[in-house]
Amino acid sequence: MARYTAKRIILLGLCWMYALLLHAQLAERFSRLGMENIRTVSNAEKQIIAYEDRVYRNSYEGVKKAIETALDGNETKTICLIILDENGIPQLKIEIPAELSRRFHRKECTLYDVYAEMKMGTQADEELELLKGKETIQRSNWRPDLTVYPQLFLENSSFNKLYRYYISLAPALEMPLWKGAELTAQVIFPIVGNQKGELKQIRPGIVAISQGFYLGRNVYLKATGGQFTNHRLGGQVSGYWRNKNGRWEAGAKLGLTIYSIFDNAGWTVNRSKPKVNASIYGRTYLPQWNTEITVEAARFVYGDYGIQGELVRHFGEYTVGLYGVYTGGDANAGFSFAVPLPGKKYKRWKGMRLKPADYFNYRYKMTVWGEYVDRKLGHTYNTVPGENRSKGFYQPDYIRYFLMKTTKTR
Repeated sequence: MARYTAKRIILLGLCWMYALLLHAQLAERFSRLGMENIRTVSNAEKQIIAYEDRVYRNSYEGVKKAIETALDGNETKTICLIILDENGIPQLKIEIPAELSRRFHRKECTLYDVYAEMKMGTQADEELELLKGKETIQRSNWRPDLTVYPQLFLENSSFNKLYRYYISLAPALEMPLWKGAELTAQVIFPIVGNQKGELKQIRPGIVAISQGFYLGRNVYLKATGGQFTNHRLGGQVSGYWRNKNGRWEAGAKLGLTIYSIFDNAGWTVNRSKPKVNASIYGRTYLPQWNTEITVEAARFVYGDYGIQGELVRHFGEYTVGLYGVYTGGDANAGFSFAVPLPGKKYKRWKGMRLKPADYFNYRYKMTVWGEYVDRKLGHTYNTVPGENRSKGFYQPDYIRYFLMKTTKTR
């Protein structure tokens, strides 16, 4: 009996050491991919890996590499991937059952079949609880990205010029500070244009610090303070909720800002007239057409109330959108798009990553003169550079569709 107990203890010890070895090897393989903030935990049935992807330009390419890496050498456990956004906030959960993994290794199914059958969703509270206190590999804290954003201004609002235009480059230092927090410091360098005043000057762009929170049950909160676009200085709080399959989303934001401009006269700030802006929105994703529909009710920066609707179609990494807004008794409309820029993958060099923007995005308004402009209707601002609907898009149906499409065509 004693001999049997000793053998059992030795066997359990060997199994435990083997599990620890696989655990370390998996974290190391994700680190070699360039993933950051990696945490892993395993039990008898499940291997959980949480990671942040700052290396791949498009979201589904990074997911593809992560799935291939997790499948390599695993045949006995259910794989659970938790994908975090650039502030370490969970965005997507992928679960590959052990039986599906075994079928793949026995060549009874292909990677395409794995993508089709794996489980996907947005809620990972149970797995995040198991990951608490686990060692974080390849931390991104205090390791900056220097990202160069192209900017294009194009407006037909003058009778003596066909178009007012300028082109500039706006490098931004984007540095994670701690979990959920990020510092952004941007400078705008004008290249060419037919404008005067501030648009011909080297000037600050977005200079801000943000803190994101995950409150559980798919509820997210973010607070941002600093210098924003459209001459706004102040703070904004935003939050949103998503359902478990990611097809429905609802959110709100509240901002308090003052006017702030850098021009030939220096830095001018008007503290006497703070402005409150607020909005609530609802969004749905239609997987049949890879399309998002958003409806938003808002109080804009200068006190006008209105409603805005937007339709965004995803073509892989490309997005094209149409929008309309009715505010202050007047209407406007336009279009937007985001186009991927060259370079699919960027790794760090001595802690720093120097790269172009992942996407060139542009938003065009039909009405840029007359009463709509004179009354300052529909004014908004951005709190992060290059904001668009392509970057960091982790909607489960979108990820699955383009994983399967790109695998099928190769």
